[in-house]
Amino acid sequence: MMILSIFTGCSSKKEDQRDTAAVFDMTPTQVFGLGRVEPELKILNLNSETSGIVTKINFQPGDIISQGQSIVELSNAIEKARVEQAAARIQTQLSQITAAKAALASTKIKTDNAKLTFERSKKLYEQDAEAKFNFDLAKTEYESLLEEIKRLQAGVIAAQDLLKQYQADFKLAQAELSRKFVTALTDGQLLSLDITLGSLISPENPFGTFAPQSPLSAWCEIDELFASKVSVGQKAYVRYLGTTEALAWGKVSFAGPYLREKSIFSDEVGDLEDRRVREVRITLDPDSNLLFGSRVECVILLKE
Repeated sequence: MMILSIFTGCSSKKEDQRDTAAVFDMTPTQVFGLGRVEPELKILNLNSETSGIVTKINFQPGDIISQGQSIVELSNAIEKARVEQAAARIQTQLSQITAAKAALASTKIKTDNAKLTFERSKKLYEQDAEAKFNFDLAKTEYESLLEEIKRLQAGVIAAQDLLKQYQADFKLAQAELSRKFVTALTDGQLLSLDITLGSLISPENPFGTFAPQSPLSAWCEIDELFASKVSVGQKAYVRYLGTTEALAWGKVSFAGPYLREKSIFSDEVGDLEDRRVREVRITLDPDSNLLFGSRVECVILLKE
């Protein structure tokens, strides 16, 4: 009886331990984090390379823009004049090079004739059939033309070098003019513009926002307590704060390699945070229809 009682008691303890383990399994199946809907390449601020007065606005918020199209044009009369001046110098120099080459070609023809005259006079002089004066004159004429060819060749080279300088000046003038146009660096959508015609903009102050064409994503921050459980490829969905309905599904496409301070919803720069977070990007399905900047709750499924 005693042995049976002991065996029965041990069995009961083991069953209680298994039941307790099953009831108090603390392994999470989902991880939650606050996020914001943005393009995968993130929303960009629009800045100008130089200061200037806005003279033309080619697009309005919501418009789709192709790479290279000008969004805003600044006052550029001086820069355009410099480009035209540099172009005129190039044309003038090209004409001078053409004239120098023609003079060189003409001198070469004269030199060839002078060479024939010199060789004929030399032969006659050696046969005592030509006066020394005529021979010396033919020789001097021929040698003078040879030196003239060298001078003209050097002039052509100098004119070509000056043309290169004018072409470099033209490129510089074009570059200065291009800085007066704020163009799209990639395809995308204009989200906002904080300027009007006549506004003064400067490089240090953004004047609008632009969304590059890229997959729609939810950038979220996962608390450091659960950060290590997130990995690329896990299924996830987003929902509005305080709701349970999934707005869009997707997969984790990026998980930050380190923990950082909270930043997505920080109201003030320099806010002190006790806990650190891991930045995670969820690439949403292509048919997702969410507004950029929407605040959402990201739900990452650890177990499917």
